[in-house]
Amino acid sequence: MRFTVLNIRTRSPKRSLQEGQAIVLIALLILVLFGMLGLAIDSGRAYVDRRDQQTAVDAAALAAGDWYDNYPDYNDLVNTVIPQSVAVYEANLRIYTGLSTTSHTSTTVGVPPNDNLPQDAWHDTFAGGYILDITATNTQFNGYQFTFLTNHNLPLAFIQIFGGSPAVGISATATSIVGNQRQTPALLTLSPNACATQLQGSGTLTILGDAYTNGTACVDANLHLAGNCYGQAGSNCNAAQYFCYNSSPGFIPYAPGVNGCNGGDTIGNPVVPAPTLPDPGYTATSQTYYGLGGATFNRGGYVEMTPGTYNNWSVNGGTCYFMDGGVYTWNGGYTSHGGMTSNELKPPGEVLWSQPGSTNGPSSSFWGGCDGSFNVSVAAVPAGNGLKHQGAGGNWGIELTSVRYDRFLDNSAGGNVCFASPGCRRESAPSACVQASNLDTNDTGINVNITQNAPGAQYYNVYIDPYGCETYACVQKVAGQSCRDNFSFVGTYLAPGWTDGGGPPAVGVGPYTGTLLLGRAGWNCPVLTVSVCKITANNVSTTFTCDAQSRGTTCRASADEVTPQCFANCPPAATVPQDNHAMGLEWAPYNGGDVANENYCQQTPASGSGDTNAPCATAKITPGAVQFWFPAGNNCLDQNGNGSTHVFSGEQYNWIVIYQQPGSTCSYQKLNGNAFTQYIGTIYSPTASWDILGSDTSPPAGQVIAYAAKVTGSANAGIDFNPNYSPAPPAARLIN
Repeated sequence: MRFTVLNIRTRSPKRSLQEGQAIVLIALLILVLFGMLGLAIDSGRAYVDRRDQQTAVDAAALAAGDWYDNYPDYNDLVNTVIPQSVAVYEANLRIYTGLSTTSHTSTTVGVPPNDNLPQDAWHDTFAGGYILDITATNTQFNGYQFTFLTNHNLPLAFIQIFGGSPAVGISATATSIVGNQRQTPALLTLSPNACATQLQGSGTLTILGDAYTNGTACVDANLHLAGNCYGQAGSNCNAAQYFCYNSSPGFIPYAPGVNGCNGGDTIGNPVVPAPTLPDPGYTATSQTYYGLGGATFNRGGYVEMTPGTYNNWSVNGGTCYFMDGGVYTWNGGYTSHGGMTSNELKPPGEVLWSQPGSTNGPSSSFWGGCDGSFNVSVAAVPAGNGLKHQGAGGNWGIELTSVRYDRFLDNSAGGNVCFASPGCRRESAPSACVQASNLDTNDTGINVNITQNAPGAQYYNVYIDPYGCETYACVQKVAGQSCRDNFSFVGTYLAPGWTDGGGPPAVGVGPYTGTLLLGRAGWNCPVLTVSVCKITANNVSTTFTCDAQSRGTTCRASADEVTPQCFANCPPAATVPQDNHAMGLEWAPYNGGDVANENYCQQTPASGSGDTNAPCATAKITPGAVQFWFPAGNNCLDQNGNGSTHVFSGEQYNWIVIYQQPGSTCSYQKLNGNAFTQYIGTIYSPTASWDILGSDTSPPAGQVIAYAAKVTGSANAGIDFNPNYSPAPPAARLIN
């Protein structure tokens, strides 16, 4: 039997008091979580807004610097540079409605050591609460600075519910600088001491470009300056003679006449005191890719040098040294008291620049006694293989160009089209013509005999003129062509003593004289013991259709050399060699100009593109270029007047031809311009000094940046600044 007992316990009073607390706590927790979520969302939006604004002003500041670098005129600054950079700012923030308001003011500010530097300011507003403030300050020698400050009141979605501000200010700033090396003097001495730049003796120094010293300039009327003279207080820049000039590369300065300079030219003046110009801090990083020891090889009439490290290198005799392209490290220094050292590729026997295609040579050839040479001889060939004028007897003219391949081993360099084997092809200007006469009477061909290899030549291109060598006065042979156009490509031949297994690169094995045989890619002679045969005169023609790197049976030779360089002494001395042709586009109807030496560049614009006034604007490599690299310490250069060093640097080295590591202790190294000495590019020796001696010949350098410099002697010296052979100015960069 079940019994039911009633539960008569009542609820605890304490428990009744606690009922509902959990709901309150949960509600409070939800509120806190909601607040934290709101804070996270608003903070995230603020972070994104800050990031977007920073990206926008960074991009705009860099854009302003880049635009100003290309459009440095003040009107361009106002009308192009700033509007373009503002457009970049708008694009990054996705502002599509343009400016709401804008204002522009100009003033001057003081930035030591200058008290009146021009400064422009812009205040722009945009939809969405964005504000942009821009200041552009011309700090002159420290570059143009652009500061972009952006502000934005970001509406808060959640924080204001809890009593916070309805909006928060977000800002970002960026400062760019450009042109802090816009001042590129031809001669810059970094020493702050007295007479950091000085002239001694009776010799003159002609400079195309500015002379700048961070110390005092101790000069006189023997300084012929086509530019300004900058120095600290105490400099006597007013004593210099100021010559007329313009910005054209290779311009020859001249003394002003009674009525001043010619139209379009200008004249410099002294600027004393001048602000301190900073060390550009150039680097030379390709040296690490040439860490092996350098080697020399006797090639008969000259010695070939490979890049790498040399210890206590000294030349005292009459030997000629051809330098393969690359970096040469001189442990213990570089001494040139004799002979000739160069990386210039020349033909075997140069032709007089004013009479191309003739038998006449210049009064002074570049390689002198080491110059290459050749002759021709008549060779019997089997019937049907002779050279023919189709019944009419006649002469045949032969000219040669030297050909070689050079690599650039720094595979980290952008645009290095010369890294892979065999490297980049170089072809010299044409040689003087050698004539073979009246070959139509028999079955005969021509043998081309190399009696001395041209320094550096691995191959020769042979060209033929079915009308013989040019005689001047010249009679036009073919309608529409000049006399010079009559030479046509025959073939490419291995230089005697070189072998390549059927294709480049070639290797020297010797002996280095002999007959050119087994030509390739042209009018191939089927007689294996004869250089040239089986060509009919009427089939030989030259056209404009060949690019500079193409050679076929209708192709002309490369561009001829031009008049000897005239600079410090005009007209040039008889011993000054002929100059290389200027730069040129490489596709027809252009011939590429110089395609062997300092004016040769790779990679040039594709066919149908490029600027004829700046054909190397996009190139990264100068095939065959060298750099002299001196370690820190007492590793010095000694260039005596009895020796000659004529070398060119290139694009891949930023045109630094001599690089002396900071920390060099070399004091007043001798740079004697006698003979043919010329360092094409920039000499960079920030802690070393130079003693420059004149020569009455070519300018020994294109730009000198050193701790100190003096000019001594009694002859004329020159520094010919050419922007084509100088370091590129640094691009715009952010500094804040």
